[in-house]
Amino acid sequence: MLLWEIISRLESLAERCDSMTDKDNSESVWKVDAEALREAVKKLEGEVGGENAAAVIRQIMEREDVNQKELAERMGCVRQNVSQMLNRGVVNMRYDSFYRMAKVLGYEIVLRKT
Repeated sequence: MLLWEIISRLESLAERCDSMTDKDNSESVWKVDAEALREAVKKLEGEVGGENAAAVIRQIMEREDVNQKELAERMGCVRQNVSQMLNRGVVNMRYDSFYRMAKVLGYEIVLRKT
């Protein structure tokens, strides 16, 4: 199942939960479930994937509107280091570099069986 299909199903479930929510009860189990489903959708919509670490980092940088200089500042290094990591990363980026970049951009690395 593709990610967009999962998101669509979660959104549908959230709508069903909303339709069963007791409007007079702010602690209704259906309301709580709908909120949890919407929270899951937010997390899934924020996912970035790919087979090339440098491309994933570039995609995140674009999404977060962060340039190489800003990323370097967050990492505590110079822009040239970030440039080298991204350019070398096209072929082979070290995991610790990938992890540090993702972390300072506010992302975590998740491995999922396909």
